[in-house]
Amino acid sequence: MISLFREVLKRDLKFLDTERAKKPHRIPVVLTTSEVTTIFRYLKGRDLLFARILYGGGLRHYEGLRLRVKDVDVEARQLIVRDGKGAKDRVTVLPESVIADLLAQKEMVRRLHVADLADVSTTMIYTHVSRSGPLGVKSPRDRL
Repeated sequence: MISLFREVLKRDLKFLDTERAKKPHRIPVVLTTSEVTTIFRYLKGRDLLFARILYGGGLRHYEGLRLRVKDVDVEARQLIVRDGKGAKDRVTVLPESVIADLLAQKEMVRRLHVADLADVSTTMIYTHVSRSGPLGVKSPRDRL
């Protein structure tokens, strides 16, 4: 309300003498190396890999979730963080300790993708539905 009167209507509210609330200055919480090591002990697989990339590269959680394969430059040992805090792109380090596990994860996903492409039975169902229309396909449950 105050900004409506002051900025839009250009009127001063003489009966209302207020001050803006000040944001408290907070020191960010930083984990010690031993605390991070303890957390890593409880993680495994891709969760551990994700946490190691976040910690080693100094990424925020949502920045790690947005990483794509093309944002990882193994040869230059860097990560490209797109649309990070302040809607800015930045480059950060790719920890050398995660490179082997990261490449293994990438290869595992590639093999899974190739296997998915080899099995076309699901695709055949979608093709049948698209040709017959949604009412032309009967569920086995409909026959009961």
